[in-house]
Amino acid sequence: MSETTTSRTGAAGTADTGSSALTNSKKWVTWALLGAVVLIFLISLVVGNKMASDPDEAFGGTDDAATEAAEQAGAEPWFKPLFEPAGEVESGLFAIQAAIGSGIIFFCLGRMSGRRVAGKEAAAEAGSSDAARVADAQVAADAALDRTTNE
Repeated sequence: MSETTTSRTGAAGTADTGSSALTNSKKWVTWALLGAVVLIFLISLVVGNKMASDPDEAFGGTDDAATEAAEQAGAEPWFKPLFEPAGEVESGLFAIQAAIGSGIIFFCLGRMSGRRVAGKEAAAEAGSSDAARVADAQVAADAALDRTTNE
């Protein structure tokens, strides 16, 4: 066999025929998708500016637009807010809320990852070859997924 037709066996036991052709085709796809995202952004910027009635408020918030539409329809607020913070304070409160939410999400992700590792260690200590084999397969699948997303 020549070197171009031979294949290597990866860690998971699958044949790896060399990913240079696959990597080259992924590069143009990445750049094409990036270009499409930039194009969509620019089109929305131009169209949004032209459709705005007031050029100073071309990108007003949806809360303001909904409030104006409700007031024009004759609706009145049901209650008044207990606390109306200044603009800077409101931004800070929103940032704190986002930080707490992301902390909760990443805590849960880390906890799930830790459970999987702990399950693998417990299976290895118990001597269960089936459980250890399943855990090894999960680790190999995660490694393969990481390789494909990093390329």
